[in-house]
Amino acid sequence: MESNNISKTIFFVIFLAFFISIFSCKKDSSTTTTTAATPNGTLILHLHTNVDTTEVDNYDSVYTLSSGRKISVHLAQMFISHVQAVKLDGSVVDFSGFSFLKVMENEAYVIGNIPVGNYKSVNFSVGLDAATNAASPTTGSIFNTPAMWFNSTYSSSDGYVFVNFQGKIDTTTNANGSVANMQPFTYKIGTNAHLTNINMPEQDYTVAANTPQYVHIIIDYSKLLTGVQLNQSANLSVANVAANSSTVANKISNNIANLFHYE
Repeated sequence: MESNNISKTIFFVIFLAFFISIFSCKKDSSTTTTTAATPNGTLILHLHTNVDTTEVDNYDSVYTLSSGRKISVHLAQMFISHVQAVKLDGSVVDFSGFSFLKVMENEAYVIGNIPVGNYKSVNFSVGLDAATNAASPTTGSIFNTPAMWFNSTYSSSDGYVFVNFQGKIDTTTNANGSVANMQPFTYKIGTNAHLTNINMPEQDYTVAANTPQYVHIIIDYSKLLTGVQLNQSANLSVANVAANSSTVANKISNNIANLFHYE
């Protein structure tokens, strides 16, 4: 009789242990863990409009380049797209869906939220991808800007002007002409063939949580004229899509990659 009670007690202990084990497993399987969201800062590109080493403060004012050549700027603006922040390990934070129109009157452009951490560079494109370039402008958008069209109305077959640089310049061979004799120039560079990717050199920066991180870049528009024979009147105008296939248009387009350097 006593042996039978002991057996029952042992069986009960084993059963109880098994039941507790099952209950514990079920409890663990229903437990969820949460991870804190990665904190962000804000990436802002701060872009200056220059001719040579001089910042353009006013349209149509006359400035003198280091070569002694005089220049005035009537318009200087461009579409910038596909911004990337490059981390120290080479990976990127991509803002490919974001574009903006850089104008002289505005220098700071908020690109978006960016994870905290250490970065070494930024990449971006001057111009627009083919799909955006063929999309009609909507009211109130940055694309609804007639100065960035090749004609008075937008045409999807033409697309947008990627870079619009206009003004007057001394065209004398020795760069010693008078202000009165400065000649007008117009360079409207566009078409899908002239989309230009810019990979800035390394310059480390650190993004902190809830903090704006500025990347200061100078755009030297005078470099667009590198290698252009200004004393030839035919080289002073690229005003339509047809002209964008010309030798001077291709030269100016190739110069776009050299416009940018850190402040």
